[in-house]
Amino acid sequence: MSSLTETQHLDFLEGAWSAVLQDQPEPFEKSLLLDYVSSDVIRRLPEFTTLENVLLECRSQEAVQESYIKSFMALPKAWVRLTPESRQCIIEKIEKLGLQKSARLSPLEDDEAALSIRWDTANKLFAAAHDVVFRACAAHGLQILQPRQAPQTDDFGAMLQHGQEALLGLLRERIDIDKTAVTMAVGYVTPVSKTRIMHNLDAAFLDCLDAFRAALLHWAEFNPKALIPIMNVEGGQLSPGQLKNLRNRIEDSLGRFKREYDELRASTEDMSTDPTISQKLRRFFETQPATLH
Repeated sequence: MSSLTETQHLDFLEGAWSAVLQDQPEPFEKSLLLDYVSSDVIRRLPEFTTLENVLLECRSQEAVQESYIKSFMALPKAWVRLTPESRQCIIEKIEKLGLQKSARLSPLEDDEAALSIRWDTANKLFAAAHDVVFRACAAHGLQILQPRQAPQTDDFGAMLQHGQEALLGLLRERIDIDKTAVTMAVGYVTPVSKTRIMHNLDAAFLDCLDAFRAALLHWAEFNPKALIPIMNVEGGQLSPGQLKNLRNRIEDSLGRFKREYDELRASTEDMSTDPTISQKLRRFFETQPATLH
């Protein structure tokens, strides 16, 4: 299929897989590369792995060529689901290795417009909002940021309610920031940019969910009797069964947050392509780069 050397094959695979895994923190779930990597290699990998480890395993199992062929077959099927930045990276790698005739992958119709969107500014704005919200939660007993201090409230219900409202507000801010970035660059929400908006929203939700869960568990460690009936505590430590019950109670308490997120996501998924600009954010996306304060 290819006259490339093994080094060139690995160069292509590293670039293509990095693009497919864009924004995925390491270690990532190996299932994300299931369609791109030799099945023998997938079986030998741990459930969570790194890109470097996958490449090393491909070499050690002499599965570089097989993974290269598998990736070439998988990319066209996944092409429309990738971000414009990912498609651009893969196309640049294909051109560098002279694979245009065999790959036949090209940008989507609105990729050029999507690539003009200032996602870097949008991400900085969201990071600033993220920091403000996470810090503000501490005043209500929700110790999200580390190192975590001893919680100063014993009202679980009020703390839970505030956390839900604050984090859902942060997720709405993510949507407003991204839609403003898109509208300022393109004039309307293109299909490609909508995919990026949904990707960013999902990533923000998972981050908030993990942080919310950890903060609630931290509070529960100081106030276990508020959540589960405890007859006794031996040596100052909860038993494995008590810890399991406590975690289950926390997970149950996250149910409303998850449901409201699902509703928010559904409404975002159904959004129109009409221009949407948040006036308070507009100045950050003007022609000249803005400094965030």
